[in-house]
Amino acid sequence: MRSLLINHSYLGVGELFAPWRRLDQLLHPYRHVHNTPYLGRDFQVRWTERAERALQAGASPMLVEMQLYFSCMVKKRVLFHQAAEQSADDAITINPSLKVVLRSVEAQWCDPQEFARNYPARRTFDNPAIKKVTPRRLDIDYRQGQWQGEFQL
Repeated sequence: MRSLLINHSYLGVGELFAPWRRLDQLLHPYRHVHNTPYLGRDFQVRWTERAERALQAGASPMLVEMQLYFSCMVKKRVLFHQAAEQSADDAITINPSLKVVLRSVEAQWCDPQEFARNYPARRTFDNPAIKKVTPRRLDIDYRQGQWQGEFQL
């Protein structure tokens, strides 16, 4: 499927024109939906049946970290952790097997090559202005043995 991507770069259009990705979304829609208030706004978490099966098979709850990564540019990332290995006091519980948290992280330095490889983090922002940024929706899937996610602000 990667060969179908038009421009696989940081600023590329990527999967916008990948027909196999769209077909996969039609065959595996987000059947599970949970709406909850998060930092004063409505927040929706959607996940596929594949993700539900993987969550149920897990021994401990999954912590999904939505990350705003501030470097030379701002990048949205979704990281998946087993809750036992990563704790988050500010995480919200979606169901017994799924927790979600939003973090804003500042890069250690602005080096585009290091940024693309390792995402070096210096600190987590604890700023009132950053705390006003809240997610609207999180989509989770489990495809080909890999967790995948994206979120909207």
